[in-house]
Amino acid sequence: MDYERIKRDANDILEDLSSECSYIEYKASASQLEKILKTICAYGNNYYDNDIQYIFLGVEEVNDENNKAIPKLPILGIDEGNLEKCKNAINSLRSFLYPNVAFEIIANRFENRNYLLIVVRRQTGGPFMVSEKAERDKRINLKPGRYVRIESESRLARVDEEYDLLRKFANFHFSSLTNADATINDLNVDLIREYLSQTSDREIMGTLDKTQMAKSLGLLDKNDPTEKKIKNFAVLMFGDKPEKYIRYSYVEVIVDMFGTKRKMESKCFKGPIWKQYYTIVNYINDNYLNTIVVREEGEAKNRKIANFPYVAIEELVANAIVHNNYENGKPIQIYISDRQINIVNYNRPLPPLKIQDLNERTFFNERDTENPEIRDMFKTLGIIESFGTGIGEAKRALEENGSPALYYKIFDITDNVTSVVIPVNEEYMGIKNETNPRKKIGIESETQEIKQIIRDSHYSSSTKHKLIQIFEQLGAEVFGNSKIVEVLGCSETTATTYIKRMCDELHIIYAVEGIGKGKYVFRQ
Repeated sequence: MDYERIKRDANDILEDLSSECSYIEYKASASQLEKILKTICAYGNNYYDNDIQYIFLGVEEVNDENNKAIPKLPILGIDEGNLEKCKNAINSLRSFLYPNVAFEIIANRFENRNYLLIVVRRQTGGPFMVSEKAERDKRINLKPGRYVRIESESRLARVDEEYDLLRKFANFHFSSLTNADATINDLNVDLIREYLSQTSDREIMGTLDKTQMAKSLGLLDKNDPTEKKIKNFAVLMFGDKPEKYIRYSYVEVIVDMFGTKRKMESKCFKGPIWKQYYTIVNYINDNYLNTIVVREEGEAKNRKIANFPYVAIEELVANAIVHNNYENGKPIQIYISDRQINIVNYNRPLPPLKIQDLNERTFFNERDTENPEIRDMFKTLGIIESFGTGIGEAKRALEENGSPALYYKIFDITDNVTSVVIPVNEEYMGIKNETNPRKKIGIESETQEIKQIIRDSHYSSSTKHKLIQIFEQLGAEVFGNSKIVEVLGCSETTATTYIKRMCDELHIIYAVEGIGKGKYVFRQ
């Protein structure tokens, strides 16, 4: 331990008037044994995974209307003759902690006054608790249990926080456990082959049988001599019906029907979770993502505005699936309306991350995950590009689209929910609702030219009429099959035929990249 550097850092904390927080505590004297003991225990459990944590002894705190829990200067200090006595009192607290929390007591000086510094670094071997004898000791009289430091408060851990501590010190991940019921026979070999074909050498993959492929991916319980038992992540990735063995391992999409008599519609997406991802993103893209082409008066160039940018949906749906707690018995839910898309997980981010961090930051290099194997497999598939960047990519996509920023809802600390909201682009809504008359949408002088190309084609009068109908209603939008189905009331097969004729034969539309597959726009 670099004592001199620690002393300098501690004095900087005092000089900067740093407030109490998850790693700073001020105490006027060593006589406050109850509070010191529970904070040492909380520092051992280190809920926010700090590198180093401090308790300053001999430093009073200020608590007035303008300043909260900052050090009072000049510090109260501890007489030099009492330093050893105070150290002994603090050292006596070690016997009340189980397992033992490793901490150092360092004498330091600030502005010619002595104080003691209790230093607790990141621990192993926890979680730590205050033993029952602390309550029986009249000097201390502290309830036994596991303590945590939440913001600037040291307190007994709630049940969910105790669970977090147990998981943390045991390096526990539900996805890594062996499933109680499923076996290798419940895995779809074609799904495994498809995954390997996208991520590995095809020739090597072709020489392996099902068990060998499962071994190569770490799907099997290594302690099972029969080579039948499989891990939970294997069920989630390669089982035809994961929900049969892991309840609610699916995504429910709930749609506000945008003013229709039937207000809400629900659709569940089941199957292997990586297939869920692709299906959900395509479903939302095909049915609820739209882009309009805007031409400003006096401007030669056009702009494209999406109601919700495709990249944001991609990133946040992947984030929800990768970081979902599949043990909690609740599905991921996605709520869609014309004003917002809301993605809900019924679990919080793992410490040290807090919901506020998700709102304030764009990169999360220290983020732990509920499902490390799933995270790695999604990265191998290219669903996520690099760890900790998805939220930042979604935020940038919204900014580039001119949309309001996404935000994570702040709930009560006891609520086990992570809920991200993607707001609609207001300019898009204004144009679509015709509340922004200064904006001119899309195609002006080219209108007659495109219609003439359709009229001059060799198609029947009925087909020409329908192609012109598509152009008149969708000429300013980026569209796909679903929009043509909506305009004409035809089947998806017929819609595909019309797209083929307009794109490959008449050359009046072209495919648009970067906003999802199967999207087209009329030429201008």
